[in-house]
Formats: sequence, C-alpha cells, structure tokens
Amino acid sequence: MKKIAILMTLALLAVACGGGKGSKPSGKVVNIYIWTNYLPQEVVDEFERRTGIHANVDTFDSNEAVLAKLQSGVAGYDVAVPSDYMLKILIPQGLVQPLDHGRLPHLKNLDPRFLNQKYDPGNGHSVPYLWGTTGIGYDQKKIQPPVDSWAALFEPRHAGRILMLDDQREAFGAALRLMGKSVNEKDPAILRQAAERLKKQKPLVRTYNSSDFANLLAAGDVDLSQGYNGELAEAVAKSSGRLAYVIPKEGGTLWIDNLAIPKGARNLDAAYAFLDFVMLPEIAARIVNHVHYACANRAALPLIDAKIKADPSIYPPQEILKRCELIEDLGETTQLLDQLWTEVKAQ
Repeated sequence: MKKIAILMTLALLAVACGGGKGSKPSGKVVNIYIWTNYLPQEVVDEFERRTGIHANVDTFDSNEAVLAKLQSGVAGYDVAVPSDYMLKILIPQGLVQPLDHGRLPHLKNLDPRFLNQKYDPGNGHSVPYLWGTTGIGYDQKKIQPPVDSWAALFEPRHAGRILMLDDQREAFGAALRLMGKSVNEKDPAILRQAAERLKKQKPLVRTYNSSDFANLLAAGDVDLSQGYNGELAEAVAKSSGRLAYVIPKEGGTLWIDNLAIPKGARNLDAAYAFLDFVMLPEIAARIVNHVHYACANRAALPLIDAKIKADPSIYPPQEILKRCELIEDLGETTQLLDQLWTEVKAQ
C-alpha cells in the first residue's frame, strides 16, 4: 500500500499544471488580480492542490482600477486580467511583461479567432481568458413590452428602477449606441452630447454598480440593469422565466478579458504555472460552467455544459455579434472622457 501511495503522489506531481515546459515553478505563492466573480474557488483549490502554490486572489470591477494599481508600482500582483482596450494602454507603458510562449504549452488550446488581436498583436503580452457582451437584463414581469433598445435605460417611467455599470466606457457606450454612434467615438462634440444624455439619465438611476448588478436585479432591487452577459445569464437561468437578457438592437459591447503578467511580478514561475493551468481544457470548462461566461479555449468546448453552449446570451449567434464592438483605447480623448464622466457622476 505504501508503494501505491508513493506512486500516486509522484503521478500527481507529474501532471501538476499539465507537465509542460516551465511546469515546475519554484515560487510557492501567486498573487492574482481579477474581475469579480471570475475565478471559482474550486479552481483555485485545484490549482493549489496540483502545484503546491498558494493563490491570493484580489478582485476589481473596472479596468481603470487595474490601470491605477499597476501604475502605482506597489501592487505586488503576479497575474492581472485586463480587458482588450486596457492592454493598449498597459503595453506601451511597460506595465505588463512580454510573454514567453515556450512556458505556456497549453496555449495551443485557444481558439485562433481570439488570438492576434489589434490590442496585442501576436499575443506578445497576453492570452485571452473569457469573452462576452454587455447588454440589458430586465424583469419581464414588470417591464413591458419586451426590451430591445438602450432607450429603456433612459425612460422616465423607469425612474429609480435602473442600474448602470459603474464604468465610464460602458455607460458612454450605451448613450453613444443609442445616438447611432460607435462606442469608440472621439469627436468631442458628440461625446459632450452623450454626457448630456447621461446627466439627464442620472436622476432615473438607482445605482451605478459593476460588481453586484446581477444580484440586485435578481433580488428585485432594480427592474433594468446594464450588465455583462455571464452573470446576467446565470441570474436569468435561475429566475424561472422572470428575468431576460438582451443585446439591444443598436448593438452592444463585445469584450475579451486577458491574462497578463504585470511588470515586476515577484513570482514569475508561479504566474506562468497559473496561466498554463487555466488553459487546460478541463479547467477552462470548469470555469465556464461556474461563471457562465464564454471562454476562448476551443479544446474546452466539448466539456462545457450543453445548456450553456446553447444559451444565446452566453454564446450569441453571429448575426448578433456583428452588432457588437470591441472597446478601443481613445488615446488623448480619454482625458476628456474622464472629465465628462466626473461631471455625470457629480450631478
């Protein structure tokens, strides 16, 4: 029996994190900075069990929080999960490290559709993790007719029952799409028009919240919520037909969240171990089945729950995706947007 136990122990060590190049990290801790509700505890536990590396997990609810933390230079994170457009800011500032693809043997599992994007050509600094859309969740029992437009979030008859994401790009994105403009609009005059719409909307908004929006909708605290599809899809699935999720006819936001290693990461081996671990098909599928966001891992698809794969709010059909845009870095226009968002919130 002792011999069997020893063999089992050796086998576990051999398969830890897939057993590829760079799979024997010397570090015993990894510090992860990730979106709220994005990493199941069971996956963290499995990572620690397989590798012997302890994972400290901190969460955020906006890309601006990631930028501020990494710019501070004292955050101490080994892994961060910025969205597409934020990488266009982080990479030129040297705030995330170039990746050694040789240390990521399971990179081959990712869907080529999500690789080599404009925000990180050749995936030199990041690998895609989860992706999805931003739209509207609403209570079908209270909101009639069915919602099909961003206009629903600006209607006075819904005063006090509206939730908006506490995210300037998403809030402006809703106003801009309603105006028939791109979420990446740079014209100062048009951005000011969008800000005026958001200022007029503010008295109607019960709260701005990017971390608990789905729970507030499910609890009946609000009737309409701008939000990310995964958490809203989960709330819809549990609501017995009361809730629904829609990508408005004007189009919504398509986003890709990515794994990256910040500059100055102290536990580099452990960071690579974590990145490669979550690219294992069975681990990626476990993440999707728990968080209800689509993954960029093609090899994981056969292992994902059939109901999730068939849910158009999680895996939208191509005709709906065509109406959605990736958020892009606005360059110098970001300063104006920051100012306008401050004015909106100060109303």
